[in-house]
Amino acid sequence: MLSDITDEKDTLIALLESEWKSLEELCTPLTLKEWNTPTECPNWTVRDCLAHLIGVEHRLLGRGVPSVLLSDTSHVRNEQGLKNEIDVVSRRSETIEQILEEFRGVNSERLNVLNSQSDFGSEADSPAGRGTFYDQVSVRIFDCWIHEQDIRRAIGKPGNLTGAVAERSFERIIKVMPFVFGKKVGAPEGSSVKFRIDGDFCCDVYVQMKEARGELVPELLDPTTEITMDPETFICLSCGRWDPQVALNGGKVSIKGDRQLGVSIVTEMNYMV
Repeated sequence: MLSDITDEKDTLIALLESEWKSLEELCTPLTLKEWNTPTECPNWTVRDCLAHLIGVEHRLLGRGVPSVLLSDTSHVRNEQGLKNEIDVVSRRSETIEQILEEFRGVNSERLNVLNSQSDFGSEADSPAGRGTFYDQVSVRIFDCWIHEQDIRRAIGKPGNLTGAVAERSFERIIKVMPFVFGKKVGAPEGSSVKFRIDGDFCCDVYVQMKEARGELVPELLDPTTEITMDPETFICLSCGRWDPQVALNGGKVSIKGDRQLGVSIVTEMNYMV
């Protein structure tokens, strides 16, 4: 298993570098108005999202969190969220050019560290907790891509919903759907759901309850409920960006079969609470 993890080192590093390049190309030409546009992350603008990503990489390089007095922590949920908020607030006095320069610089340093790491199966920290370098980089790819999507929605410039980084990120969300269906919804034994993601990224996801647990299955002939949405809606509901009831009322989600079960699933899709 560890040899398999190490073998994927080059792939993971390439994906992370690709995601950072996508963010840099997106953010470099933005106007000051776009930089200061609010996103769906509470109290964060576009520039704040990038400052957050910079801060995480700084800490992964072993640098401490600066001492900053926070005036509003009402939206902060845990210790990690507090660190994230400090990362953001401590950079609000910086110019856009300084933010971009720091983004490029810290990413370059991190790539040097990762390329010099011979064993991606060895232990490493990440914002998601202690794991391996494989886990750390996988989390960073996903987090950076999610915040790229936050930025794109805020400024009305959709993109990067296809390709290797997007596919890996969607797969990461899909793997959580059994937890949503089984643990959060508490679906009845033998019930099942088909998620139909239809758009730039297109995929059918099947989950069924078996022995009181949700599990992914390759196919379902007659799912109890079928839920159809576009990729953006799938991201925003799973990552807590949109209010489920607003999405349902606004026609962002289509449900066939057992509507009550379908509504329960949509309501509980946010696994980042």
